[in-house]
Amino acid sequence: MTETADFIALLERFSDTVRRQDVAAFTDLFTPDAYYDDVFYGRHEGRAAIGAMLEKFFNDGADFEWEMHEPVAANGIGYTHWDFSFTSRKTPNDGKRVLMTGASRFRLTSGKISAYNEWCYQASCLVGIGVPAAALEKSLLRQDAAFRAAADPIKHRLR
Repeated sequence: MTETADFIALLERFSDTVRRQDVAAFTDLFTPDAYYDDVFYGRHEGRAAIGAMLEKFFNDGADFEWEMHEPVAANGIGYTHWDFSFTSRKTPNDGKRVLMTGASRFRLTSGKISAYNEWCYQASCLVGIGVPAAALEKSLLRQDAAFRAAADPIKHRLR
């Protein structure tokens, strides 16, 4: 198989384990020292922490669907963009369907995920479920601070 074909098979297992809410199968997709950097839940290092994050994920939502588009992989790195949806279980959005669109980078080691990062159009999904403007602003300011902290401040002339 090609690296992209192997990556596509991994993505199918990745999405399926979330759909089935199978924490053990999901964490088995990762190396023991992997990290998962989630746009809402933050960074979690190691299988146990990734599993605990996923449990919270499943407590906060139901009826998950994760559709991957145009995946590519080379030199141990895979990229895909995706549509992800679930039904919220959190007040005041309980019962609302959430749709997120974004992209992910997977670092791959011996057929397992050693690092996962994701980015999404965060504001649109928050507006879509009726998050109040003040909470939306707080979330976007946190996202902006994280982006600024990760970028080269000299090159991008950040203050």
